[in-house]
Amino acid sequence: MRALAAQCGFLGLLLMLCATAYAEDARVPYHYLYQIEKLQSSLCQAHPDLQMSLQLQSALPDVKTSAIQVYLDHKSGRIPLTLGADGDLVLPLRDDLLAEDPWLIANQPKGTMELNWQAGLSRAFVRQLTNSIRYAPLMRALRDCQEVQARMREFFPESPKLVVAGLKLFFPPGAKAASLIIHAESGDQKLQTDAAGELFLPLEQKLLEENPLITLSTPPAKVQVMYRKS
Repeated sequence: MRALAAQCGFLGLLLMLCATAYAEDARVPYHYLYQIEKLQSSLCQAHPDLQMSLQLQSALPDVKTSAIQVYLDHKSGRIPLTLGADGDLVLPLRDDLLAEDPWLIANQPKGTMELNWQAGLSRAFVRQLTNSIRYAPLMRALRDCQEVQARMREFFPESPKLVVAGLKLFFPPGAKAASLIIHAESGDQKLQTDAAGELFLPLEQKLLEENPLITLSTPPAKVQVMYRKS
């Protein structure tokens, strides 16, 4: 089956799960976001090699994140929230807010906002991709993304079921003909970058069990987890 690329972020390819927030004034109840954040925190502790984020983005292509303003409609006054460049949303986790359950409101028309959730390799983990790394720890981290995606489908039930196909590596423009070598028991397997400076490292069960050393001619500029439909 054809591999599907998840959206890039956090120096890694991150998995995107979407759920449109349909309500007046593009609003979402606080308790729903609170539950997502709590589960996300638990998953981060269980999978330290991953980094996760909750995002609020417009479904309209001409609306930039910088134009989106969001706030919690607290009884004592609005609590403004700041979105990151990719719409990353940091929600204050407070018992008093959970008890009140205010709306999170965006300054966008109803039905035009998407609540997204992403998970991918953490910055610290990606920095390990220097000149050498073992195959199994790298691929197990990718499988963690798959497991986390399955857990988060509790909140995003319409998201597709995906399984990890492998990892795509992107090399800087100056790194001509970058390569990766899998030092397998059956012999070295050399993977060369294509014209765009990219190469694909597949997830293979045999290599996962063997856990060979991987050497790179130069560290990648970024990586992207690749998925295929279950």
